[in-house]
Amino acid sequence: MKVLKEYLDYIEKNKKLSQNTVASYNRDLRKYMDYLNCKNINIVDVVENDIISYLIELEKDNISVSSISRMISSIKSYHDYLFFNRLTTSDPSKNIKKPKVKREEVEILTEEEVDKLLKFDDLSTPKKVRDKAIFEVLYGTGIKVSELIEMNLEDIDLDIDYIYCGSSKNQRVIPLCETTKFYLLKYINDSRDILTYPEEKALFVNAQGQRFTRQGLWKLIKKYAKEADINKNINPTTLRHSFAIHLLNGGANVAVVSKILGNSNLSSLQLYLKYIDKNIRKEIKEKHPRENDMNYK
Repeated sequence: MKVLKEYLDYIEKNKKLSQNTVASYNRDLRKYMDYLNCKNINIVDVVENDIISYLIELEKDNISVSSISRMISSIKSYHDYLFFNRLTTSDPSKNIKKPKVKREEVEILTEEEVDKLLKFDDLSTPKKVRDKAIFEVLYGTGIKVSELIEMNLEDIDLDIDYIYCGSSKNQRVIPLCETTKFYLLKYINDSRDILTYPEEKALFVNAQGQRFTRQGLWKLIKKYAKEADINKNINPTTLRHSFAIHLLNGGANVAVVSKILGNSNLSSLQLYLKYIDKNIRKEIKEKHPRENDMNYK
């Protein structure tokens, strides 16, 4: 397991993968290693058929296609690391292909539903102020839940109205709108010190005064969605999807939205495009200076 730990340190420090991604790779590879141990197969002796047999076992256990796809990525990355560092003489995973994952429809909230979700009539307790600030930051910036929970107090600069996402490989600076800034400032000034300890670095903290977990934040989102009577399958990325689509519907530039989200290429925004209101397309067709220029051959 020493080599596995060295690999995990490598992808975190050199590849700049998020803690959440590293944790996923760790779980996937430990499960893979447990399988190899049960079969009395040493990692340096693994051949392609061993990996295929493991994937067949996963399918028998009704593991989802998306999970298997992620596990294959973990396995391929680990074997590539072993081969590159000459710990093995070959890479048995190089010809293993990931199954095609059917892209699911994104679940988004209407602007009216967002208003209901973000409507906090009661801000009388530090926890309520914290929760309000969390929702305003998620919807106001489009950051991932994993980025939010990894964010530290020092990543906020309210003098120039920016937050810094430095925990993931897509590091970026995101501007804050006035509403997001207001509630973030209120939380930092009025509530955070009551909820945690001076030495805690995390921006948002749970009931124990410690950094939120992904699961804890998910439960919080589910709780408020239920209270707002929103009958949709809301998950940690719902507000991120809604942020992007509402910006696009408002006429925002796709490249700008992509940069804010931290997407490495514009193709990752393609699944949003069908949600753009038809009137935007109509406006482009009617008002673009080249649309009515018929002098082409």
